[in-house]
Amino acid sequence: MKRQLLIPALLLLFLPFAQGKVKLPAMMGDHMVLQQNSSVKLWGRADGKKVTITTSWNNRTYRTSTDKDGNWLVKVDTPAGGYTPYSITISDGTPVTLSDILIGEVWICSGQSNMEMRMMGNSAQPVDNSLETILNAGNYRDRIRFITVPRIKNIQKRTDFEGKKWEVSSPETTIDCSATGYFFAKQLTQSLNLPVGLVINSWGGSAIEAWMDEQTLSTIEGMNIEAAKSPKRDVRQRLECLYNLMLWPVKNFTARGFLWYQGESNISNYQFYAPMMTAMVQLWRNVWEAPDMPFYYVQIAPYKYKNSRDIEAALLREAQVNALKTIPNSGIVPTTDIGNEFCIHPSQKEPVGLRLATLALTQTYGVRKLPSTGPMMTNVEYTDGKAIVAFDNARAGLFPTFEQLEGFEIAGADKKFYPAKAKVVGRSNKVEVQSEQVSQPIAVRYAFRNYVGNITLRNTFGLSAFPFRTDTWDDVK
Repeated sequence: MKRQLLIPALLLLFLPFAQGKVKLPAMMGDHMVLQQNSSVKLWGRADGKKVTITTSWNNRTYRTSTDKDGNWLVKVDTPAGGYTPYSITISDGTPVTLSDILIGEVWICSGQSNMEMRMMGNSAQPVDNSLETILNAGNYRDRIRFITVPRIKNIQKRTDFEGKKWEVSSPETTIDCSATGYFFAKQLTQSLNLPVGLVINSWGGSAIEAWMDEQTLSTIEGMNIEAAKSPKRDVRQRLECLYNLMLWPVKNFTARGFLWYQGESNISNYQFYAPMMTAMVQLWRNVWEAPDMPFYYVQIAPYKYKNSRDIEAALLREAQVNALKTIPNSGIVPTTDIGNEFCIHPSQKEPVGLRLATLALTQTYGVRKLPSTGPMMTNVEYTDGKAIVAFDNARAGLFPTFEQLEGFEIAGADKKFYPAKAKVVGRSNKVEVQSEQVSQPIAVRYAFRNYVGNITLRNTFGLSAFPFRTDTWDDVK
């Protein structure tokens, strides 16, 4: 009798090894969106040595082996996007099936609090048009899906996370989605007629140093590496921490491009921001094994910080624009017109999402005949005591045409800036700037303060002009 009981017990002991079950990361789940027309990565862990993956869109079976630690990774081909739901079956003895998978366009959304800010808003800080958008979110259940990487304080590198999964657009889920990300996805799916997947990994108050590794930051001349990685720094601002905690768990998920809204936490070291962002983008593209992956980012919005008249934030915005010269396949959208003097989280997230979508649609998806972004100063000429400033991205001219523009300042050789009268020249892409207090101007600035109210200069598509200065006087306010 004892021998008869012993045999079934031994069989039960070895059953897990005979019938393994794959373990999948949070990034791979029901309702996810996979990048269309691509070779996407699928990965996980398994007890057995062999893993099979079958994709329903082509009924193809892929086979792979685990490494010594039980990890496996395979690339599978995806078709053109559409609204047909598919499934993936993964097996190591016991099959696991992922269902309701859509094929479309995937974007990684990173940055700090203005990217993180949810559709529900923050305490006493609303998001414009959020109620209508949330109530209509169910109409996009087959169009918009998203997953939000959770924050943890542990500084050890993680390869996976818990507590979050792919969400289907609905009033109940969208209330917690990044507002900037959701408005971007809403416009993108309407324009492309394709599903859009968002991978949201942002952290409020984070510094750019936290989103890269030490080797990358070490390439930036003048950076204090020891200070950047000091344990006295919060996780969200310490070198490498968010690269390990937030980026690493999603690095295998194939995507079309990156969206970035960050910079407020780096105003104090603005002079390093352009090279830091350039190096970070190169690092991310290497990690994703996509050397030309689009990188589109947002100008930090006007806000008073310590004093509205100071220029520290303007210098950071200038560094953001300068980074365009050193980051291939990149673009920036303006927020000059949507800041709030007393709130660092402006409520106008819909225009930001719309402008990012415009950038992606024109530069990545081939939409033509409209500017990708707002007017940028290209050159200035001085004549008869006036400065004539020319802008690009304004093929049909600048607006408003027949009224005074605020935010312009002008200076002579004494480096003293005075508020200037400014107006668009006819129906052109030029602005005439002058001041009775400056007879021979040699420098012009526009919206070059932490915060300048009533900014209206834009092109005929409503895209705001970027702040600028023609001088290099960092110590002149």
